[in-house]
Amino acid sequence: MYSSADLTFDSLAQQYRQPLTRAAYHLCGNLDDACDVVQETLLAAYRGFAGLRETEKAGAWFYSILRRKAVERRRAHKPEAQLLVEPTTAGPEDTESLVRGIILEQMTKLSREDREILAGKYLLGLSYRELAESIGIKEASVRVRSLRAKERLRGILRGVGVEVPESRRKG
Repeated sequence: MYSSADLTFDSLAQQYRQPLTRAAYHLCGNLDDACDVVQETLLAAYRGFAGLRETEKAGAWFYSILRRKAVERRRAHKPEAQLLVEPTTAGPEDTESLVRGIILEQMTKLSREDREILAGKYLLGLSYRELAESIGIKEASVRVRSLRAKERLRGILRGVGVEVPESRRKG
């Protein structure tokens, strides 16, 4: 029989598995390593679940574990590989999926640090505060790095003929 903690963890793990896989893919460089890192992350998270005091901070908590596991894997394995294909569970092609795919593909041309910020912010939906806590830097630094990473991504997208309008709001 499952305890309520198991059921809570299971629901959180299901909620975050796909965003964690996408983020891991951008941190690891390939789908095999990303899947392994997600499994290691979920195992470590399960073991430490009793220490999570606020489930609304689960995204930042999962991401901090994921980052640590990705760094461990990079140190243990070969240098970062070129990203080729974005993992997807999307259905039929539509314009939004196509645009998202182009953006994710071009994101692979960014530095690991830029991908780390953008993956946490836009693939996992973390707030700047949560991202800062996960990475271990100041919130203001996350905001600046995010802005710069988005500018570099805009430049890359322009280089392949995709015009991205400037954001009217911060973040």
